Amino acid sequence: MLKSKFLSVSSNSSLQIARFLGWTILAFIMYSAISAVVFLVSQVLLQKGITPNLPWIAAVQEHLYFSGARNIWQAQPGCVVFDQDLIYKPKDGACQFDNVEFKTVQRFSPEGRYTGPKPDGMGIAVLGDSHAVGWGVGDEETFAAELQRLSGRPVYNLAVSSYGTVRELMRLEKSGLLDKIDTIVIQYCDNDLEENMEFRPASPQANQQKFSTIIHARQASLSSKLKHLSKGYRFTFRTPYSSLKKKLFTRAPDDFSRHYQPFIAALGKHDVLKTKRIIVFYSNAHGDKLRSFPVGKDRQLPNVVFVDLDLERNDYYRIDGHPTRAGHKKAARRLMDIL
Repeated sequence: MLKSKFLSVSSNSSLQIARFLGWTILAFIMYSAISAVVFLVSQVLLQKGITPNLPWIAAVQEHLYFSGARNIWQAQPGCVVFDQDLIYKPKDGACQFDNVEFKTVQRFSPEGRYTGPKPDGMGIAVLGDSHAVGWGVGDEETFAAELQRLSGRPVYNLAVSSYGTVRELMRLEKSGLLDKIDTIVIQYCDNDLEENMEFRPASPQANQQKFSTIIHARQASLSSKLKHLSKGYRFTFRTPYSSLKKKLFTRAPDDFSRHYQPFIAALGKHDVLKTKRIIVFYSNAHGDKLRSFPVGKDRQLPNVVFVDLDLERNDYYRIDGHPTRAGHKKAARRLMDIL
């Protein structure tokens, strides 16, 4: 009788384990299928320029965008030309630059990106990367153009996508505009650090090779496309877990203290800047903050003033991460208060 009861309990336990495994396998299959649907819907909507504010889809679309769907301005042959010192610079004239959240035509001249008819008087030079040049907004929607309207002074937008401070200052000196300006506005980005620490003048031949690498568009093979789809699906599958982990273990904002000395060293190499008023603010992708960003006059270069414009996440495109038209307008108004 005891043996019979033991067999009965053992049989029930085995049945419960089998049921548990069955439900687990079924849940896994259902979750895998749902992940596949989310992945496909995210991709189709992204191709159509539809970016719903739904957490799972938004995270997948951002991954797809930055892993291959995004157009890069400096990789567009119609937008850039080779420069033996700077590797590339804007091509004079108009170029079309589109992505899923915007469609723009950008016009450039030797005086930088177009900011509207230039008023008389001493001007302001704007230096920076894609955030300052106006990636994602029209010519007269950049903070440089808005600053020109508000101040009544000529503003020369010399910013170039992906430049760090070193190349931004080189471009300013090569522009021939130093005698026309008395103020410089520099937009700093957290990804400027590497260039500020490592950029060194190279031979024209080496820079030509770098330029060719940047603009050379490679056609993706079938195997690479399948690999891209596989990675996208795996990312989709992990997204809910990754999002929860990200919320529980939020990464602290980058600390500007490690950026400071390379930035100041780049400024200090240009004696001609000592007679100019220099205003520095930061703008990072998606409005990410920089801890320990100074406010007020610099302790080493008294003509340099640091300001925090307090730009927020909603001042940036949700997927692309660059400032929107509203973000540029806010930056211009806060800069005008300082000017």
